[in-house]
Amino acid sequence: ASSWFTEIGIGCQQLDAIHVTQLERDTVLVCLDRFVKIVNLHGKLKSSKKLASELSFDFCIESVVCLQDSVLAFWKHGMQGKSFKSDEVTQEISDETRVFRLLGSDRVVVLESRPTDNPTAHSNLYILAGHENSY
Repeated sequence: ASSWFTEIGIGCQQLDAIHVTQLERDTVLVCLDRFVKIVNLHGKLKSSKKLASELSFDFCIESVVCLQDSVLAFWKHGMQGKSFKSDEVTQEISDETRVFRLLGSDRVVVLESRPTDNPTAHSNLYILAGHENSY
């Protein structure tokens, strides 16, 4: 029996896991490059009515925060939230003039931004309201 993570590396470069979180007793979220995959403990994509087995993004993911019903994926110039159930975008921040960085997500989600053209400038800090890390 094979799984997606042994097949994905055949003939191409190795992908490093960006984030791994156990969602349920037998369900694990694995974030790689532009994808968030929901797998069982054997690494097989898990399909269910409750969760999409794969969420894809149009950017290289730098970090993620798992919420109860969605995932927030952060990249250099913003953030995008996607529903676990429908794979639909639930929220989005995108600003090429700013560089964003996730600072923390233990109790509240804290985001830092700086101007793209002046990375040593003072930063702005944001608390993303209504988002408590669930996992």
